[in-house]
Amino acid sequence: MDVNRIVSIVLNSIIVVIMIFITVFLFKRDGKWSLSNIKKPLRYYTFQSNVLCAVAALLMIIFPNVYPVWVVKYVATATITVTILTVFLFLSHIYGFKRLLSGRDFWMHLINPVLAIVSFCVFERNHISFPIALIGILPVILYGLFYGYHVMLAPEEKRWEDFYGFNKSNKWYLAVIFMLLGTFAVCMGLMLIQNTGGK
Repeated sequence: MDVNRIVSIVLNSIIVVIMIFITVFLFKRDGKWSLSNIKKPLRYYTFQSNVLCAVAALLMIIFPNVYPVWVVKYVATATITVTILTVFLFLSHIYGFKRLLSGRDFWMHLINPVLAIVSFCVFERNHISFPIALIGILPVILYGLFYGYHVMLAPEEKRWEDFYGFNKSNKWYLAVIFMLLGTFAVCMGLMLIQNTGGK
């Protein structure tokens, strides 16, 4: 087993363990354990992207040489990279770094994204084509539809607060443009890194 494989296993294992702990304790609120407690965290792109990343990390540990698994890890890395960039470039101006990097958010907003990016870009090198790279945009599109419905189109009594501020002043279309362009840039960046000096 080469060094890259060993380091990949270690970094992916850390991601998996972190998310197991976070997910388990999300079921506990006010000293009580309940399955219903997970409903609110499931609203957030942060939690969804971290769960996807943990699943991809686990698959990479078990099936390291299977290309479709590597593609899943790529999609998860692109997705969670969007998380850390959104936190640092956008949400920090709304909520501040202290709130965004406290408690479990410290692990989901910073540590897991960094571990995923480092493991994928340094220790899990492979070639990625442009069409495959575009798949990395899909989770953002799907979450955008999910979020947009619950914030703007759901029945009034069931609508969510616009906690990401994407519909501020009813300019949701600007958020769509920026998020899609930003995610595209992330995917192209990851493709460039992989195809420069990769396998």
